[in-house]
Amino acid sequence: MTTSKRRTFKLFTTLLKLLRMRSNDIILEYYDVSDFDNLRDDQWFNDNNLTFWYEYLERSEVYTSLDQPEEIVLLRPSMVFLLAQSANPFDLKGVLPLLDKTRFIFLPINNNANVDLAEGGSHWSLLVVDTKKKTGYYYDTLEDINVQEAEIVAKKLTKLLEIGKLILYSMPTPQQTNGSDCGVMVCMLSSNVLQKIVDAGVSGDLDMHIAENAISASCGRQLMSYTILDLISKYGRKVVETKDTKIPSIVEQDGSALVTTDITDTTEHEASGAESSGESAQIPITIGTTHP
Repeated sequence: MTTSKRRTFKLFTTLLKLLRMRSNDIILEYYDVSDFDNLRDDQWFNDNNLTFWYEYLERSEVYTSLDQPEEIVLLRPSMVFLLAQSANPFDLKGVLPLLDKTRFIFLPINNNANVDLAEGGSHWSLLVVDTKKKTGYYYDTLEDINVQEAEIVAKKLTKLLEIGKLILYSMPTPQQTNGSDCGVMVCMLSSNVLQKIVDAGVSGDLDMHIAENAISASCGRQLMSYTILDLISKYGRKVVETKDTKIPSIVEQDGSALVTTDITDTTEHEASGAESSGESAQIPITIGTTHP
């Protein structure tokens, strides 16, 4: 077992010992999200894990860093699934958040095609759409295995937004080294891309490449465990909506943690040095038109 894996295991063991006195206890109820059993190494992330991280990023970054938070929307996996499976995207306008004033939309992509199995599929990837530039940026940690699913979602979103045409680029992306880290990698990719947007300003021109940032699955699992411990130390095991609740971010641009909790000792961030996929140039995938 590597040092990073031992550290993740120790964190999760601490989480269980401190917070789960009985097998049916909930570790943390964060607004509408709970249960985080699969933060251990080699455990596959489900919708709930990604929903928690998007909820956290939305409240700690988007709501606190932007004057107009509606300019960034982090669509939850269940919403993306509905969009992918919808025959008519306009039918979802009452379900999805308002997107009229949104520039950047984050969409976690899953290859589940079974409408009767809401948490199915075998791989997660990330699509970020810039509605101003009518451009989609696709990040896949397993050699673009979900690119067809991303194209489907992009086409449905294009129709919903009535923007006519959308160009989709496959972006160089750090690659996972096993079959179970795609979910945590999508969480860390989302953190990195979101931080780039927030730092540059939503209205500015952005370089959406993230390949230069080392993204480690083990460090991502550690960060999410730290985040849960930090939230519990500050707010208890149930975080609900109140006018005084402000969730500070503990995520730096490189994905490392700034944790002030005294529940457990902090550890230094270890970059994985994961290999990037492809060259630095974007690879166009045609949706409606070719790149000029």
